[in-house]
This record gives sequence, structure tokens and C-alpha cells, in this order.
Amino acid sequence: MSRAVPACHWHPKVETNVACPDCERFMCPKDMVETPVGYKCRECARPAKGQTAYVKPRQSVLAALAALVTAAILGFVLAFAGSHFFLVPLLYGVAVAEAARRGSGGHRGPVIAMIAGAASALGSLIAFGFDPLSICLAIAAAVVYASRNVL
Repeated sequence: MSRAVPACHWHPKVETNVACPDCERFMCPKDMVETPVGYKCRECARPAKGQTAYVKPRQSVLAALAALVTAAILGFVLAFAGSHFFLVPLLYGVAVAEAARRGSGGHRGPVIAMIAGAASALGSLIAFGFDPLSICLAIAAAVVYASRNVL
């Protein structure tokens, strides 16, 4: 008695006995993606939209450059503007974090938060002098926005 061997969902001419644990579709070695919990199909292995993902070194460098340039430009503008009431450092931190996020290709998470916080700290020295409250507000806003994207 012969038993039918299942075929790959994406390549019907390829026989396989391996199924994706999430969607239970059969997949051939071409369609297998190694994940921390085993092999999954290409569709199930994709990270969910907006999920924190691994930030490559190149993306980290681009994020740092974007954040530092934004922090320096805004720092000089705010240094000459002179008005540093409570809301300005918060908006400054958010702007630097957004520049870091866009520079990295839309990533967020702890790496981008550290980059945004460091750039915000350096730029805050230009923008706010040595006003500790303004510097702390700018850094806090940058880190929170870059890590969670809550605003």
C-alpha cells in the first residue's frame, strides 16, 4: 500500500514531509527559514510590522549620523533662539529620536534609543548650555520615543 507524499505548497513538484509549525503548510528546503524556535515557512518567519528587529551595524551608523546632524543643527538653532521653556527640550529630544529612527530605516528599540539619547545629550550641550533639567528632559524624550514610539 503506497502512501501519498505531500508536496511543497510553493513548489508543487517537490515532495516533502516538513510542515510549518504555524500554518501547517508543507515546505521544501528552499522555503524553510531558520528561526529561534525551528524552521518556518517564508510567510510565517517574517517579522510582524512594527516589531523591534535586529539593527545591522550599517543601520546603526546611519542612525547615529542622522541623529548627530539633526542634534547639531537644532542645537545651534535653539542656542540662538534663546527660549528654553519646558516643552522645547521635549520636542528637541523627539526630533532627534525621529531622525535616528528614519536614519536606521524605521527601526526602533534599545540600540536606536541609545543612539538617540547620546546624540540628544551632545546636542543638548549646544542648545541648552549646561542647564541640567533641559538636558535630562531632552535625553528622556529621545530615549522613550526611540524605544517605544509612543508619541
